[in-house]
Amino acid sequence: MRVIIYEADTAIGEAKIIALDPPMGVAIAEFTPSGAYNMEHHANVINGDYIEDRSDRLRIELANGIPLISQAISIQDWPQLGEREVHIVGVLEPSFESLFSEHLDFIAYWGKV
Repeated sequence: MRVIIYEADTAIGEAKIIALDPPMGVAIAEFTPSGAYNMEHHANVINGDYIEDRSDRLRIELANGIPLISQAISIQDWPQLGEREVHIVGVLEPSFESLFSEHLDFIAYWGKV
């Protein structure tokens, strides 16, 4: 599943969800920044160092434009490794189950489809 990360109305990148932590309601995604992304302004973690919570300035939409509401959004940027992730913490709406019931991590944890 792909999502788009915004600051206000500006898309700062997109992400592909690759892993879940079902009991915590967390989705982990590979992040691909757009030209509007600024690591110093948008990332919560840079090279393993916590900077600050940036959730108040970020929002996420599903590829079809539906908002994905969560408790927190954390961009983790590792420029030394050339890797970036987005952790979507506490997925609220649409529900975690409705979004991810067919994901292998969800099935492995809950044992159902």
